[in-house]
Amino acid sequence: MSNTETKNSTLTTRTLRTVGVLVAACVIFVGVLSVVAVAVTSRALNAGSAAQATDTPAVKKPLSI
Repeated sequence: MSNTETKNSTLTTRTLRTVGVLVAACVIFVGVLSVVAVAVTSRALNAGSAAQATDTPAVKKPLSI
């Protein structure tokens, strides 16, 4: 192997490793963000339905014109 081929091989390996690390970081970041969003949304929906279940319905009088 010549010196140029060795440098190209090393550069290719480093590039592929860097791309792999960046893709993995993006996957982890988006995954964590999605889990947090689902957890927040679930809590908000559960809190809203619990509040509706405990409220006593108010008697509404019909409006006259």
